[in-house]
Amino acid sequence: MNGIEIANHRLKLRTRTRLLVSRLFGFAILVLLGLGSGYWSRAPLFEEMIFFTGVLLAILGFCGRLWCHSYIAGRKKRILVVAGPYSLCRHPLYFFSLVGGIGLCLCTETLMAPVLFAAAFAAYYPHIIRGEEMFLSENFPEYESYKRRIPLFFPRWSSFAESDILVNGSLFRRELIASGGFLSLIGVFEVIEILHHLNYLPTYFLIP
Repeated sequence: MNGIEIANHRLKLRTRTRLLVSRLFGFAILVLLGLGSGYWSRAPLFEEMIFFTGVLLAILGFCGRLWCHSYIAGRKKRILVVAGPYSLCRHPLYFFSLVGGIGLCLCTETLMAPVLFAAAFAAYYPHIIRGEEMFLSENFPEYESYKRRIPLFFPRWSSFAESDILVNGSLFRRELIASGGFLSLIGVFEVIEILHHLNYLPTYFLIP
């Protein structure tokens, strides 16, 4: 394999690993909720505020990821995308993944789940981002200029620039289904909570 093929292969491996880690984390959260109940059920108003905030952030993350995919689906390895969400920061897909992930974890009506998610994200994703930065620098000479203008992770809204795009329908639908599947976990969390309240699931501990 030549240099570009090796870089593409490494990028695919990182993507598969990232998806596997995300699914394992989601499974771990489901196990945690299956064994324990939320501590904040003792404070119903605060619990509802946590849930409502979580829904808003989960939807924002979902819409943000779709916005990113409308720009990069089918183009990520062929051209350097610098418009739309990619004019705000260099890795908006991961930014919106963080926002959506924290929101989804808040929908568990606990504070422990989003804290664990944020900690896991901070420990794992910088490695993923460094790998992508290396790939982009090696394959797109103009990336160095782009790096100097656009922040790495947190959006700078003043730098927003729009452009016309041609959406890859099949890849966009695939992301829509995948992201929608993660949003459906909100319903799963609620079902687990109801089963605890009805004593169909035992509660071994309270989750703060």
